[in-house]
Amino acid sequence: MRIALVVIAAVVVLTVAELRSDGFSEFTQEHALISTFITEGVLLVGVYLVIDEIIGRREARRWSDVTSLGTRALSVLAQGPPEIIRESVDESGIETSSSADVDYEAVISVHADELGDWLRADEARARAFADEMRRSASRLEEAIIRWGPTLVEDPDSAELLNLLPDVVDSTRSVAQAIAPAPRWLDPVGEKEPGAGLGTASTDDDRQRFRDCLLEILRNVREFDRRRSTRD
Repeated sequence: MRIALVVIAAVVVLTVAELRSDGFSEFTQEHALISTFITEGVLLVGVYLVIDEIIGRREARRWSDVTSLGTRALSVLAQGPPEIIRESVDESGIETSSSADVDYEAVISVHADELGDWLRADEARARAFADEMRRSASRLEEAIIRWGPTLVEDPDSAELLNLLPDVVDSTRSVAQAIAPAPRWLDPVGEKEPGAGLGTASTDDDRQRFRDCLLEILRNVREFDRRRSTRD
């Protein structure tokens, strides 16, 4: 629109000059061909610039739609690990707030050890939890690989994307802490095939388990917060 106004203004200036300036009017009358070239040149340049602006805006809208689609797809898949954690907390019987809006980060900060012990207490439960976490991590990782090359071209989308690889790593670490997988199944794995359930044998193991759970919840929450401010 701004370019169109500039072109119109240029045409108006030439018209006014021809009407009010005797010298300019004489020039255009004596050099009609040159005057025609000047007028047509201004119009052609104006048309080109207007078309270029329209194409640029269309490309910008298309790019915005693509990045929005990518961030939405990542957001949906990023909800997987936190949802598994929340469901496990609810099923474990760990005391939480009576309100509908439970602060799971606060619960995990205090009760991560209890959650880990409850999961390991039943082998089938532990395996199911670990398998779900690994599948969720793989789906999110595949989405990152698919959308990453596109989203990194946009600085804001790249910042969002940078929150998710740590979610993938922490999700696999949590699964490994509960039910170790064979090395060929899990890049975090350190156990041989057929190994039993995970153990939290040291304070460092328990702290790492808690930190990974919190990193998952915090990064996904921050991802959604930043994405919502853009939409």
